[in-house]
Amino acid sequence: MISFLDHMRQSKFLPFAHRGASKIAPENTFAAFHKAYDLGFKIIETDVQSSRDGILYSFHDSCLKRLTGDPRRFEMLSSQEIDALWVEGGQRIPKLTDLYAAFPNAYFNLDAKSWLSVQPLVSLLKDVDIRNRTCVGSFSQARLDQILSGSQGLGCLHSLGTKSVVKLFTNFAIGLPFTTNAACAQLPVRHFGLSLINAKTIKHFKSFGLKTYAWTINDPLEINHLIDIGVDGIMTDDCELLKLILVQRNMWVD
Repeated sequence: MISFLDHMRQSKFLPFAHRGASKIAPENTFAAFHKAYDLGFKIIETDVQSSRDGILYSFHDSCLKRLTGDPRRFEMLSSQEIDALWVEGGQRIPKLTDLYAAFPNAYFNLDAKSWLSVQPLVSLLKDVDIRNRTCVGSFSQARLDQILSGSQGLGCLHSLGTKSVVKLFTNFAIGLPFTTNAACAQLPVRHFGLSLINAKTIKHFKSFGLKTYAWTINDPLEINHLIDIGVDGIMTDDCELLKLILVQRNMWVD
């Protein structure tokens, strides 16, 4: 199995299962990940939270209430307490290490959601197999910087953080070059009314080797449009739809 970085470099287009096949199964559960994997998705996008005792889980929200009904914050609970919870559809909250073990041929795109998850994630990335199958990102530039600092020398694959994204577009707007050691930019199509992903920005990003992955796209017209203008990959909740479109366009790779 080649590294995630080589997979990015060699692939013309990458489909990402956003929180698993989350349109047809509860998000970030084994059911969602199994459905995506069985459809042929080999890149699983998921979120990372940590229990009070430093065990990493696949869970998006800082509070448990939306998915479990429990009003407490995730990081307040021990791993034993988290393991006893049920989410919608009768699913448990998966430990991150269990996902790597369950899907040995999958890559993982991780979004570190809390400060408590940083050090356990750095420790996890010291495992060569896991590191070679992982791309790390975060909405918090400071959190991402700390993960990269903690894993310095390990060659951790990562996407642009928020501060770097701002610099990327500032330099684009005023015509200055941009350099980065990130492998990709993972962006919404629009943000605060600004167009972040369009034919011009994609061409610009490609000019210095930066891959562009769009999230979270579930509309067939938008999926086709993004493919037409050259996006390098799409994150979707609707894995069946994205696969269907890629098959129709002879772009699906088993």
